[in-house]
Amino acid sequence: MSRGWRQQSKPRITPDEVKFAEFSGVVNTRSRKDTGLSALVNATNVYVSDTKKVTRRDGYSIYRSGNVQSAYGCGDNLYIVDNGSLYRSRSTTQNDLIASGFTGSRYEWDDTNGDAYFANGIEAGILRGDQLLPWRLTLPAVSSVAVVSTRELPGTVLNVGKTYTNATFRVCATYETSDGRESAPSEIVEIVSSPLTSLLRVSVPTAYARTNIYCTEADGTNFRLVATTTGTTVTFNPLVGGRELTTLHKSSLPAGVTHVAIARAVCFVAQYLPEQDVSVVWMSEPLAFHLWDEADGFFVVKGEVGLLLSNNGGLLVGTTDAVYQYNLDGELKELCDYGVVPGSAGDTDAEGMAYFWTVRGICKAMPFENLTENDVSMPAGLRVASKYVYVNGMQQFITVAQGGGDSFNARRERQ
Repeated sequence: MSRGWRQQSKPRITPDEVKFAEFSGVVNTRSRKDTGLSALVNATNVYVSDTKKVTRRDGYSIYRSGNVQSAYGCGDNLYIVDNGSLYRSRSTTQNDLIASGFTGSRYEWDDTNGDAYFANGIEAGILRGDQLLPWRLTLPAVSSVAVVSTRELPGTVLNVGKTYTNATFRVCATYETSDGRESAPSEIVEIVSSPLTSLLRVSVPTAYARTNIYCTEADGTNFRLVATTTGTTVTFNPLVGGRELTTLHKSSLPAGVTHVAIARAVCFVAQYLPEQDVSVVWMSEPLAFHLWDEADGFFVVKGEVGLLLSNNGGLLVGTTDAVYQYNLDGELKELCDYGVVPGSAGDTDAEGMAYFWTVRGICKAMPFENLTENDVSMPAGLRVASKYVYVNGMQQFITVAQGGGDSFNARRERQ
């Protein structure tokens, strides 16, 4: 007796891991007939390793919801800016409020020695654990200088035949923060008095932890520390001075800066000037990130800066027009004539090699090389955030892009 075959339905099996004998990764700039089975046209929700394996991507859950404007990890600290409020996040349920009232919308960060520096075009600050420190220091203004005690010179000849009864004293002030940083000096105020003036009185509005007063000798040019006060007014002897002021003509952090990068003990920040369509890259004094030389401590690049990144060759600068390498010896070299997407477009690996997102795909430096333009076509995006991470033993460069932007090398199939 014959028995009819029973129809069996087996579920479709999707393997969690596939290994190719020959694998070129993701290639969508050439015809599928050219690549055959050795490449993927797209790869959604999978990891592609350098060992020719494609594995299913791990799932992720939301860490925090809200109007998150920025997040930055510095050592064991995770800082989050949510709707203008700054938090130190310890877990998904514990978020300690540090400060609020920020008005900037786009934040850029860098860190050194456990301190995180941030700027958003309006505000700027330094984070040290749970403590928010001012980065852009207010400069003092000497409100008054008065003579308290003096005596007239006798009618004798002084200084190789020169006789004089008046001399000019020059006074300026600085503020000092609780963590020991001293601001740039105030404008210089002059007062004419007897060369033998023994007491002067200076008034300066209070700020930060204390105020330092510097004064020259009679008709002198070197400013020496003559008084330190926590009050508004202080009296001092201009003829008795201590250490010399070495920060004349320095300034505080320039206004309007965005991107931040720390390279070889110097802090770099960028300021875009839309009228000229150029960006000024300012550089701080070495080991003094609160002091800047606005007369000489800068260089200019074309376009708007979208990336400042310390790398193995110095400082990488990416703008909307081009990518540059600044070698910290004053040499600025253009690496390519196309730019990066604004945002946090790059990161470095453990050896200091920079990986960054451009309008033509992923590049690295130094040495400079475009890693994807020949094989992969991707929309550049309107704004990006990139990070170089280690996942399951693999090194990965991850970019989150706001949708939009053209792909310069998109393949056009014949209709």
